This record gives sequence, structure tokens and C-alpha cells, in this order.
Amino acid sequence: MDIIQYTHMTTTINISLPTEMYRDAKKLVKEGKYHSISEVIRAGLRRVFYDANKITENGFPGWFEDRVLESEAQPQEKDTVWESEEDIKRYFKKFQKKPEKKILKLQKHVKNSTDWQIQPAVR
Repeated sequence: MDIIQYTHMTTTINISLPTEMYRDAKKLVKEGKYHSISEVIRAGLRRVFYDANKITENGFPGWFEDRVLESEAQPQEKDTVWESEEDIKRYFKKFQKKPEKKILKLQKHVKNSTDWQIQPAVR
């Protein structure tokens, strides 16, 4: 499958839009669905140039990949930025910590307890 890739060089153009279409585009930007009106226009052009349901080289439908790319372009509040391999190791190391003493004590108590007898249901 041939995918056309554009360089990051841009060209500035002027376009005329019906007033309502311009308001709708501004609303999408305000809602955070797009970074700018230019992104709204580019997304529309991608749909014109490439079949929105065609499977991309990444194995996704075009419409889905467009949404991922649009979302990726906008930083999120809780994003974690890893700048080095050490950052990645430090992040995942916190998931490998040993259980806290309180949890170990509770596990020991439950294991040794005789209070955990199963009672038949009374109806």
C-alpha cells in the first residue's frame, strides 16, 4: 500500500468558509478536539484524499488513525514525559516494590486465622 507522506514544510493559504462552518470549526477547537482551525481543515482534507475506512500501513482504519494523530498532537494534563531510558526504568520500578509491612502482617493474620470458617446460608 502506498502512503503519501508530506514533509513538515507548510504553505499558508487563505480560504473562504460559510459563517456557520467557521463557527463550528472554532467550536471544535474550543472543545479541545483540535489544536487549531488549520488542524480541522487538514483532518477534512485527509478524509477527502484518503478513504476514511481504508486500512493504513499501521493496520488501523483511516478515521481512527486520524483521531489518534489529532489527540497525540495535544498534550494532556496528566502526561508523563520520559526523556531517558533511566526515566522509564524509574517509572516501572515503582510497580516492583515489595508489599508494605501492614499488608504482609494482614496476610499473615488471615493465613493463621481460624475465624474464617464457612457458615451455611440460612433462609
